[in-house]
Amino acid sequence: MITLPLTPRRTAFGVFCVSVPILSWGISFVVIKTTMNEIPPLTLAFLRFFLASLIVWPWASKAKTWRKVAKEDRLPLFLLGFFGVTTYFAFENFGLLYTSASHGALIIATIPLCTELYGIIQQRLPIKPMLIAASLTALGGVFLLVSNDGAGSTASATGDLLIFGAVASWVAYSAYADRLLHRYPHLLITMLIMVTGAVTLFPGALLEWVLTPYPMPSMNAWLGVAFLTVFCSVLGYHFWNLAISHLGVTMTNNFLYVLPLIGVSSGVLLLNEPLTGQIVWGSILIIGGVISGHFADSRRTVP
Repeated sequence: MITLPLTPRRTAFGVFCVSVPILSWGISFVVIKTTMNEIPPLTLAFLRFFLASLIVWPWASKAKTWRKVAKEDRLPLFLLGFFGVTTYFAFENFGLLYTSASHGALIIATIPLCTELYGIIQQRLPIKPMLIAASLTALGGVFLLVSNDGAGSTASATGDLLIFGAVASWVAYSAYADRLLHRYPHLLITMLIMVTGAVTLFPGALLEWVLTPYPMPSMNAWLGVAFLTVFCSVLGYHFWNLAISHLGVTMTNNFLYVLPLIGVSSGVLLLNEPLTGQIVWGSILIIGGVISGHFADSRRTVP
C-alpha cells in the first residue's frame, strides 16, 4: 500500500470532476420520479444504460489507453457494474415510486457515513474523529433541509427501505471502484459499467414490458431518458470515477451530501418553491461539512 498526498492541483481537478455528477444526480431525483409516470422503473434504468453503452463503446474502443482485462479482474469488474448500476437503480427507482424525492435524497446522503463505517469494520481503517464530526454536521444539514420539503405524505417506510438498498449497493460499488480504478483506464471502466448494467437490467425490463405494458412515452419522457443517459450515466459515471482516483472514495462520497441541496435548489428555481430559513441553514451545514471532511481526509490510501 502507498499513500498519496492530495496536492492543490489534484484536489482542484477532483472537485471539478465530482461537481459534474453531483449536479446532474441532484436533479435526477425529480427527473426519475417524473419520467416513471410513463416508463416503468427497470425499463427506465435499462434504457438509460443501453443508450449510454452505445455512446461510450465507440469512444472507449478508440482510446489509446484501451487494454485487455486480466482474468482475475473480470468478476470484480462485473460486480462493479452490477452493484453500481443494476441493484442501485433497481432499489432507487422502485424506492422513488413509494417515497418522496426529498426522502430519497436524504437517505442517499447517508452513503459517506456508511462508506466510512464499512472502511472501519472491513478494511480496519483508523477512526478519524474530525471526519466523523464533519459527516454528522453535513448530515444534520440534510435533515434540516428536507424537514420542510412538504412532501411527507408521499413518503413511506417501504420506499425508504428500498432507497437504503441503493445505499448499500453504492457502498459495495465504492469498495470495488477503489480497488480497480487505479489499475484500468477510467473510460474503460465506465464502458464496462454501462454494458454490465444494460445486460443485467434487460430481463427485468422485458418482464415489465410483458406484465405492465405502458403506452408510448411522450417527448418529455424521452427528454428525461436523454438527460439520464448523457448527463447522469455517461458523463456522471466517467467524472465520478475520475474524482475517486484524485480524491479517494471517502472524500468523493462526502460530496453526496450536496445532493439534497441541488434537489431543493431545482425546486426553488424550476417549480417556484419558497426559499426558507431552514433551507439556507441546511445548505450552510452541508457545504461546511463537505469542506471540513476534505481537510479531515487530506491524505488517502490506494492499492
